[in-house]
Amino acid sequence: MRRHFLILLTSAILLISFGISTAVTLRTMDRLVKENNRENSVIFANEVGNAVMDIFSEAVAVSRAMNNTFLQSLLADEYNLTPQQKDELIKKYLMEIIDKFGYATAFLADDRTMTYYAETGFTKTIDPSNPDDDWYVPFKESGKLYELNVDNDQANNNRMTIYINSRMKDSHNNFIGVCGVGVPIKLVVQMLQNMEIQNSIYIKLVAPDGTVRVGRTGQIVMQRTEQELKEILKDYVYSEPYMYNVKDSDGYTIIKYIPDCQWFVVIDYAGGKTSNFSTVLFRNLLFCLIITMAVLIVINFVLDRFTKNTEKFVEEALVDQLTGFKNRRAYQTELEKLNESGIVPNLCVASMDINGLKVTNDSFGHMAGDDLIMGCAQIIKEMFSENGWKVFRTGGDEFIAIINHPIKDIEVLIQDFKTRQQYFDHEQIKELSISVGIAQGKDHAEITRAEDLIKIADKRMYSDKEIYYSDARHERRNR
Repeated sequence: MRRHFLILLTSAILLISFGISTAVTLRTMDRLVKENNRENSVIFANEVGNAVMDIFSEAVAVSRAMNNTFLQSLLADEYNLTPQQKDELIKKYLMEIIDKFGYATAFLADDRTMTYYAETGFTKTIDPSNPDDDWYVPFKESGKLYELNVDNDQANNNRMTIYINSRMKDSHNNFIGVCGVGVPIKLVVQMLQNMEIQNSIYIKLVAPDGTVRVGRTGQIVMQRTEQELKEILKDYVYSEPYMYNVKDSDGYTIIKYIPDCQWFVVIDYAGGKTSNFSTVLFRNLLFCLIITMAVLIVINFVLDRFTKNTEKFVEEALVDQLTGFKNRRAYQTELEKLNESGIVPNLCVASMDINGLKVTNDSFGHMAGDDLIMGCAQIIKEMFSENGWKVFRTGGDEFIAIINHPIKDIEVLIQDFKTRQQYFDHEQIKELSISVGIAQGKDHAEITRAEDLIKIADKRMYSDKEIYYSDARHERRNR
């Protein structure tokens, strides 16, 4: 009856708790969603930044490496080549760059002749008044080592390409041209689109002047105009990892600068999670309440049997069936408790190991070996268990005894233990011998863990075992 009353009381408490928790949770949901949004936005910004850098960092490095003595010499006409030979050599070099690194295009612009070369063999004269070439003079005059520029690739069917323009200088640090590689903008847009779909966000790559360099068609006007972006970027603090602005109820904009590209990642989230979360939360809480009530009813019928069997199973799981001592699992649990309790300095531990068990098993069979183990266990019980020690069988012929206070006469204890072994009687086994080593925490102030104290006892036990096997009458076999 008492258990039934507790079940009913618990059910009533659950119903009341359900009402209170639902009301409180719904009131705090907006705050939690905003906090979660901010954490997620930082993750998104870092992921996008890393993904963009993965694409462009190598491209920048390759473009910078193209400013080498070979191209410098070509532009200076040091090889005395004909125009056709020069064109062919440049084309071959640019094609090797593409074949090696897999970029969409590679190019070289000669400032002295104002000639533009591409890997396809396409060449043209650079005309700063032509919109297709209006990037050249601003980059030349900017003094930048490199920059990213979005433009049509005239050498490849005018496909939109992100160029890495790298400044070329001769040995006297004079500007001699521009070289670099191109990455298809479609590759970057596809990557950003996948992230947008997965996370319900909008991503743009924006130049410092607010110009959107990369973004899906249609979402630019929907989220931020270029003028708005320009105004926002004026307040960007480059020493900070990102800029975060709350938008609407639970939306946001996060902006992160990518130094390698000299662009900004701008991520917009429109919001709308709060109401969805509230509905889902209410349904989940109600469902959980119903399930919990059903489970409590079932538990009422099985609890009695479970309770009775559990204690028996736990006890059996921790006891060695042959000797009746606690087993290795219980031993490990005991070590954890001792280390947590801080009483290791007060401990006294004994490590014991049966001598000759392997010989007994080989000579008389495992039943005789079990008799030897049980005989050993009886002596350990009389000498240790019955005197307050906790005894564990930690291996086939290994035992550990632990007591949580120092022992005065250890040598007397060991001698009595050895003497007691002489009274073992068995029709086949002529001798029972147990090696023993004892260590006390009070003698080792530096030790704070029980395992370390047991190692000392083990070492002393093995020393005792060496004495036993030093007698030619005792055959030693690998266990």
